[in-house]
Amino acid sequence: MSAQMDRLKKTLKDFFAEKSSTSKIMEAFEPGKPLDRRLFAIYLIETFHYTRHNARNQAAVAINHVDLDIRYMKYCLKHAHEEAGHEMMAFHDLKSLGYKGTVEKLPEPLPQTQTLIGYLYHVSKTGNPLARLGYSFWAERSYQYIEPMLGAIRDEFGIKKGGMTFFDEHSDIDTKHAAEVEEVIERTCKTDEDWKAIEDCMIMSLKLTGLMMKTVYEEFLLLQQGKSDRYAFLNESIQK
Repeated sequence: MSAQMDRLKKTLKDFFAEKSSTSKIMEAFEPGKPLDRRLFAIYLIETFHYTRHNARNQAAVAINHVDLDIRYMKYCLKHAHEEAGHEMMAFHDLKSLGYKGTVEKLPEPLPQTQTLIGYLYHVSKTGNPLARLGYSFWAERSYQYIEPMLGAIRDEFGIKKGGMTFFDEHSDIDTKHAAEVEEVIERTCKTDEDWKAIEDCMIMSLKLTGLMMKTVYEEFLLLQQGKSDRYAFLNESIQK
C-alpha cells in the first residue's frame, strides 16, 4: 500500500471521527435512544434519490473522457452496471417501514440532495477523470463507520434481515467494491495531481452528503412540529 493511500484512509477516518461527534442525525440514532421511524424514512427517501444517479454518473466518466486508461474505462462501466438499480433497495426498505405509495409519488429530492447529485455529475464529466474515485472510495467503505447507527435502528425497530436490504445486502456488495476501488486508484494514479483530485472529491462529496443529512434531520423536526408539507404523508403510513 502506498503512502498516498495511507493518507487517503487517514483523512477519511479523521473526517468521520470529527463529524460523528457533531452530527444531529447520528446522535438521534445512537444506541439506547428512542427512535422515530419517520426520520429513518426521510433518510431512505433521500438515499433513494442520490443512489438513483450513482450508476449514471459513474458511467459518465467513461463516456465523457476519451483518453482514459482502458482499464479504468472498463472499471467505470463495470461498476456502473453493478450499481444500477441499487436505489430500489432503499425503496424496498421504505416500504418495509409502511410506505404504501409508488416511486412516482415520492417527493422531489431536497435541494441539498440535488446539489450532491449535480456535483457528482460535474466531477464525472469535467476535470481529472480520476476524481470520481474519491466518492467511490468513501461510499464503498462507509458502513464500518455507521454500523453502530444501523445496529441501533435494527434493535429499536425490530428489523430482521431482509428489512434493511440497502444497508445489509449493499454493505456485503460494497466490501468487494471497496477493494476494487483501492486497486484501481493504486493502478491509475500517476501524479500528485491525480491523488489531490481524488482527495478533493472525497472531501467535497462527504461535506455535501453531511449537508444533506443535516437537512434531513431539520426536515424531520419540522415534521414533528406539524410544519412539513414535503413529508406530511409519512404521518399516515409510517408508525412512529
